[in-house]
Amino acid sequence: MSSNKDFYEILGVPRNASQEEIKKAYRKLAHQYHPDKQGGDEAKFKEINEAYQVLSDPKKRSQYDRYGSAFDQGFSGQDWRGGFDFGNFDGFDFFQNQTGFGKDFNLEDLFDLFTGGFSGPFGFGKTRGSKKAREKAGLGENINIDLRISFRDAARGAVKQVEIFKDLTCPECGGSGAQKGSSLVNCPVCQGKGEITETMNSFFGSFTRIYPCSACLGIGKIPENNCPSCKGEGRKKGKEMFEIKIPAGVKDGEVLVIQGGGQAGFRGAKSGDLYVRLHVEADERFKRIGNNILYELPVKLTDAILGTRLKVPTLDGEKEIEIPPGTEEGDELRLRGLGIGDFHRGDQIIKIKIKMPKKLSPKAKKLIEELAKEV
Repeated sequence: MSSNKDFYEILGVPRNASQEEIKKAYRKLAHQYHPDKQGGDEAKFKEINEAYQVLSDPKKRSQYDRYGSAFDQGFSGQDWRGGFDFGNFDGFDFFQNQTGFGKDFNLEDLFDLFTGGFSGPFGFGKTRGSKKAREKAGLGENINIDLRISFRDAARGAVKQVEIFKDLTCPECGGSGAQKGSSLVNCPVCQGKGEITETMNSFFGSFTRIYPCSACLGIGKIPENNCPSCKGEGRKKGKEMFEIKIPAGVKDGEVLVIQGGGQAGFRGAKSGDLYVRLHVEADERFKRIGNNILYELPVKLTDAILGTRLKVPTLDGEKEIEIPPGTEEGDELRLRGLGIGDFHRGDQIIKIKIKMPKKLSPKAKKLIEELAKEV
């Protein structure tokens, strides 16, 4: 760090600026001069970060205000390892002493410790998995889609083709973000580490916060020259065809996960996943009962009495079955292995529904009366 830099001037704030004013100024300038933005300036961005690292820390800021140009990142031999003396609180005013919880104290900074990942007296590790954390690390976002399938596809399994418009790995640079013939170099902000270490001091003690570098998004490398096709992102919009394999026996509402099928990550970072929610269409012929399917078969009264052979629909085409003589309403016949599933496939249950005649001719009525006398 150069000894003649005026950090207040760099951030454009007065020397009596509050922590909130310093933070707002830093965010605005960092966004303006980010090296990945058009018109960005790496040197200026690094300078802004250096200024913020000092002025956002009350102890570093106090030392800088006291020694000015003699101050450097080695802290002029002072002990900046942190820590907090809990020994004597006599006369300590929590609301007016600016070294405690004064009017300039920002709870957001404290809560950021618990959400952004830090190491300290409590021993917490980095927070992972949230959408915000994925974005900060340059990881690709997940994609959720809905897919309608037939009753038979759910029962027997199927393969479906689905085309999705999403972020793809740039074919020109292979996801590196670097122009062909160009290489990746160490990020000047984090010196190739991929993360920024920031020590914060509060009433609770000294905390070391570690978070992904905003310049390289935690990768540690940046392109020497950006790929002209993806503008250094390592990804670009396009269509991708997916072959969705639906296993036999899936149920309505189940979700299939295709790892790496989501949005491509920033400069080769891990892609998100593809989540496919299945919607099984109803079949007016069949009803699912576990891995069995139920089919109601209408049978004429005479066929039930005398017996016959009838064709019934199944998931694998029509099958002929025998209706034994004397079959009654509600009787069940079973076709083994024609139900739902793969290795442990269920059965198709055929439930008999006797069709009673609504009108009888005089001759038919007489024959039934004679039958009634016989039985």
